[in-house]
Amino acid sequence: MLPLSRLGGRGTYLVAWDDGVPVAHAHVAWTDTQLGVPEIQDVFVCEARRRQGLGTAVTRAAERAVEARGHRRISIGASIDNGGARRLYEKLGYRDAGAAPVRVQGTIMLRTGPLEVDDTIVYLVKELPVDFASARSS
Repeated sequence: MLPLSRLGGRGTYLVAWDDGVPVAHAHVAWTDTQLGVPEIQDVFVCEARRRQGLGTAVTRAAERAVEARGHRRISIGASIDNGGARRLYEKLGYRDAGAAPVRVQGTIMLRTGPLEVDDTIVYLVKELPVDFASARSS
């Protein structure tokens, strides 16, 4: 099961499916973000499907959704301890946003119940090409 933690919020969930089973997701927050631009949040791939390109696929889908609404800049946050995610995002063209890391601490409510969080998030940013559709196909 995917941990769709932001259902009901002001954003867009993108879900990757395989034969009727959800295997990955990403959330796009349109407003009230750390850097004031659309932000990709909650990128998640089921453990059995990791390292198969699904993280890249949902991140690219989020970029297309942001570009389709006319935005030219997008951000993404990653745990300071999650080097794998940060390497993926850097490979996809994200760069350090120059913002101070943000500590997230306390209880958050997920669909499945409360979750205690104590993490530090670093923010990366990417400039989207003016003609993102052409850049995607090359």
